[in-house]
Order: sequence, then structure tokens, then C-alpha cells
Amino acid sequence: MTEYLLNKSIDGIKGVGPKVKNQLQKLGIETIQDALFYLPKSYENRTKLTKIIDVEPGNAYQIEGEILESKIYYPGRRAFFAKITDGTGFIQIRLFFFSTPQVKAFIKGLKIRIYGVVRDTGGKLEIFHPSYKIFDSNKRPPLDNTLTPIYSLGSSKITQYRLRSIIKNCIREMPSENLYEKKIDETFSKNNVSKLSIRKSLHTIHNPSIKDEILKIKNFSHPAQKRLIVEELLTNLIGVKISTSRIDKMMSPSVETLDEILEGFKENLPFKLTNSQNLVIDEINQDLSQTKPMRRLVQGDVGSGKTIVAAAAMLSVAKNNFQTVLLCPTEVLAEQHFKNFSFWMKNEDLDIALLTGKTKKNEWEKVNEGLISGKTKILIGTHSVFQERVSLRDLALVVVDEQQRFGVKQRFEILQKTAKGIMPHQLFMTATPIPRTLAMTMFADLNVSKISEMPPGRNPVSTSVMSNKKRDELIKRIEIICENGNQAFWLCTMIEESENLDVQNAESSKKWLEENSENLKVGIVHSKLPKNQKDKVIEEFRSGKINVLVCTTVIEVGMDVPNASLMVIENAERLGLSQLHQLRGRVGRGPNMKAHCILLYEGNLGETAEARMTAMKKTNDGFEISEIDMKLRGSGEILGTKQSGGMELKIADLIRDAQFLDKSEQLAKELEGNSELVDLLMLRWIGKKENLIAAQ
Repeated sequence: MTEYLLNKSIDGIKGVGPKVKNQLQKLGIETIQDALFYLPKSYENRTKLTKIIDVEPGNAYQIEGEILESKIYYPGRRAFFAKITDGTGFIQIRLFFFSTPQVKAFIKGLKIRIYGVVRDTGGKLEIFHPSYKIFDSNKRPPLDNTLTPIYSLGSSKITQYRLRSIIKNCIREMPSENLYEKKIDETFSKNNVSKLSIRKSLHTIHNPSIKDEILKIKNFSHPAQKRLIVEELLTNLIGVKISTSRIDKMMSPSVETLDEILEGFKENLPFKLTNSQNLVIDEINQDLSQTKPMRRLVQGDVGSGKTIVAAAAMLSVAKNNFQTVLLCPTEVLAEQHFKNFSFWMKNEDLDIALLTGKTKKNEWEKVNEGLISGKTKILIGTHSVFQERVSLRDLALVVVDEQQRFGVKQRFEILQKTAKGIMPHQLFMTATPIPRTLAMTMFADLNVSKISEMPPGRNPVSTSVMSNKKRDELIKRIEIICENGNQAFWLCTMIEESENLDVQNAESSKKWLEENSENLKVGIVHSKLPKNQKDKVIEEFRSGKINVLVCTTVIEVGMDVPNASLMVIENAERLGLSQLHQLRGRVGRGPNMKAHCILLYEGNLGETAEARMTAMKKTNDGFEISEIDMKLRGSGEILGTKQSGGMELKIADLIRDAQFLDKSEQLAKELEGNSELVDLLMLRWIGKKENLIAAQ
């Protein structure tokens, strides 16, 4: 097979030295092909300028004007400000992170072009950390002639500009024609999917021109996007079939249901399980007793008690002298589960361990010793569990929490940590209802259980919608709630999904709360905080020492505080309906508590955003929410960011793109027997197919 995409190292590309290569590896980019299929998560339109008089807070614009003044001062924290005018109005930019050369570059009288989300702060128009260019009036840079792609930068320190430049250089490396690519292109054309070649599609995705239909690009309905979406879906379908076929040929340990231990465990819980929970536990135990590998998906609304169902299954496995792993998408969720499991199983004489990315070396070595010896029976962790150095002796059950956050590849990576020929049972949990179409395709290898009841005493969370201009009215309400002994979350989001911007927005909200109330004890948690500081704040919130916790969506999953009765969500119009419902489910967890969620929005609500807000006020039913979400997201919503409704996909969205599943299934069947083409597809969308399940 040709070398041009598969094996050529990224360091052969102009602009990639050792340091940049290391940063690219953090993004999973090691080859030219990796770079080509590292697709934009969103786009910015920098092809035009907007006058300051025409901007509306809450939206992103490109503005050009003259620098009037700039200064560093301390409005609670050190910040750099610059005031700009274009003759129609004034706008200021604010930088929290800046260098001396940056400050010196802002010379009064020079021109500046800025791009970012406009905010209304105390009647002033402002942009936090915009991208910008400073220039003399006689050296005005040209406007972009393509939409500007925005890529996820993860934990790397590479800049958007550098990554764009490298990907453009990779596109130039693509030859005009290749035998295997041509065969795939012909298959797509023959089946009336797309006449576009993969080369043309990638070029369009990374560099959409003004001639391309901007609304279609932003709406993920452009022909080039459709070409890639269908290809990714069919590749994942093939991946599921390959994995299922291999798993079905393997054996799993038979786990005996120890009724006496299980009943004792239930009796010692501080709450009574629902009939629905007990039914699902019985279904899981029936699967575990077989030597055929279990692959079961447990669906249950936020707060329905999926975790305790998983705990019961893991207890049975541990008491049969096998090991079991619970995989969590975030450290906060892993730590929450570890505390809960330790409490629920305090009478069971079991060694339970926690492993996350921030586990210290000496602690990690101790955990690994327990896993290798078989002494540790229950391991709770994040993606860190996938590391090669983590070894398990008798793995019999893998539980994946928030199943929709783990891709096909990740679903099976952990299964490599088992004895040859032995396949652990697998249990997946999700609060995101899986539509029937998806259950019959992407999740066809899974049996499905549903927890249909909520625990006794769990009341629906009432929801209201409020303009950000009226946020001053919230202070008194929060103070009353906290005076009555309850607590509140204040959740911050930003349109760009930039970690830095999320942090800045959170810190600004904390400052605003403190300035407007002398009675509230406000804490903040975000991804930039050191772990010990983050742990301290979370513990103080759980213990009631902090009244209001300001946080970002980066860490919200798994934050379980039974005393919290209010959730305020800033920029709620920028979040998907299912995510809003998930966030709302973080409050009202105490028995018979009356809880409330307030959705703050900026500017004027669009039609789709208004439909979301209406749905949130109307129902607390996650399955109804999911159906509404699918209709809204399939109706042509302009997505500010890529929101994956299912697996970790590069461009496809299992809800938005459900209409392509039938065609993808058809193509998957046609290509299934062609090992060369399947290998090519698997490598660029998932990874080597051998990694799905190690050949046994």
C-alpha cells in the first residue's frame, strides 16, 4: 500500500521541528494522514469586517479600528485593557495573560484588527482575549478569503496559526490520484453518496472558500462534509462488526451471583433501590453467569441511580475473586465514584483503588502492585487506565461510565489487559438515550437495559430562562437559598470552547458575585487549578463551607452535592439540549428537595435556541429531551462548535447525521470483504483494526 498517507512522518513537513513534533503528538498527530484527518471543530468568518455600531453582544465579529489608549490595571486581578474606535463606536479588549512585548505593541494611533465574542460588561462593549493584528494604516493586511478553521488544541502548546500552517503543508503533499483512494471514491460515486474525491473534500474542510456556501459549512451539510461524515460512520460500523465477530469467538469468566452478599449490600445502603434498578441488576447478573461475553448498555436519566447498579455488578465480580474496572471520562467523576464505592462497600473487606492522570508516581506504583498481585479487586479510573504500564491479573468486568464519551477504539483498548483468549464482560452506562436507529447500527453489539424510575423523593427541577441583562436580580435569590442552608452552582461557558476563555469567564463571574454580595462565600473550580487546590475547593463546597461554586463545563460531570438546589448556567443558548439537561441534573439530589435551574442567555435568542429553552422549561424527562434534541439538531441548526452526540468522532454526529446511517450501513457491507480498503479506512478514522481486539 502507498506510503504517502500511511507512514510518512509529520516531521517531514515544513514547520515541524522536534519541539513542534512533540506538541503534535499530544494531539495524536504523528503522520501526514493524522494531520489531514485532524478536522476543524468549528469555523470563524474573518472574510468581512463589522462596524462597532452594528455588533450585538454574545456573537463573534471581526472589527477594525484605531487604538485610542491602553493600560494595565487591577480590577480584582491584573489585566491589560485597550480602547479602540472605528468612528461608529468604541470597544475595548481585555487580556488576562499577556507579555511585555504585547503591551508595548499597542501604540496609540496604530490600527488594529480584532476577532472575538463581544460581551456587554457594565454597558461597555468588550472582547476577552481576541485574536488580533496591529498595523500601520498604509500596511493594511488583506482580509481572509476562506473561512478560518478552528482546531481543538487539547493540552498541547501549539497555536492555531501554526497548526493551520502545518495542515496546509500536508494538503500540498497529497498527490492528485492514488489507486486505493480512487477505489473508495468510485465506491462512493457508484452508490450515489458523493462525487467529491477525498482529496477535494479534505481541502474544502480545512480551507472553505467564500464561494462555498458558508451556512452549509457551519451547518455541517456541505457536500464535502457529507462525504467525510458517511465515510467515518461506515468505518465505525465496520469497526463494531470486526470487534463483535472477534469477541463472539472468545470466552469470559463465569461469575456466580452471591445472593446473600448482594442482599446484605443492598440492606446496608442509605437508600432503597427502585424496582427498575433491581430488575437491571438481575439482567446483568444473568449475563455475568454465562461464559459468553456480556456487552450490555444501561440507559437511565440523570439521577436515576445507574452507578449503584454498576457497583452491585462489580461487587459480585470482586467477591468471586476476579478484578473489575470502572472507567470515567473525568477525574472529578472518578474521585466521586471512588468515595461512593468506598462508603457503600465499607463492610465488604475489599481493596478499592483510584487511578487518574494526576496520581503521583509512588501512589501509582502501589496501585499497580495491588493490581498485578490480584489483591486490588476494584479499580476506578480515567483514561489513565489505558496506559501500557497498568497491568491487571484477573480482569473479568469493565464498566464504562458515560458511554457516549468513549469511542469505538477506546471501548476495546482496555480489553487488551486480559489473559490470552479471555474476554472481560463489558457494561456501559449512559444518561443519553440512544435512539432506536443508532441502537440497531452503532450499538448493534450491545444488549440494552433501561432504568425507567427515579429514586423516591427525587423531585423534578423547575427551570426558568433569563436575559443576562437581568442577572443582578439573581443575587438576592442566591442569598436566600444559601441562608436556608442550601447551595448553588454557577456554571460558565464560552462559544469558542477555549479552555483559557472558559477560565477567564469563570473568574469574571466569581469576581462579579463577590462584588455584589458580602454574604456569599464563593469558590471556583476550573481545569487550570492545581489538583490539590481543586480538591480543597470541591471538598469545601461539599461540606457547606462554600455557598456558591463557580465552575466550567470542563469539570462539571460527576459533581454530586446533595445540598445544591440551584444551577445557574451562563450562555445557555450555546449548549445543546442534552448537555443542558445533564447539567440541570446536578442539582436537586437531596431527598424531597425543591431545586431550580436558571438559564442565562446573551443577546437575542435564535429560533433553535428558543426551542431548546422552551423544552427545558416544559419537561424533565431525559428521553423526551433526547427526542426533541434530535429533531432540533437535525433541522439545520448552525452549530457554533462540533457537539458529538455519541462516540468520539472526528466530524460525524450520531444524532445530527442519523439520516446517513442507512447509506453507511450499505457501504460498510460492500467494503467489508476488501481488506486493503478497510485497513486504509480504519487507520485514518480509528487506528489499526488489530487494536480493536488483539488477535487471540
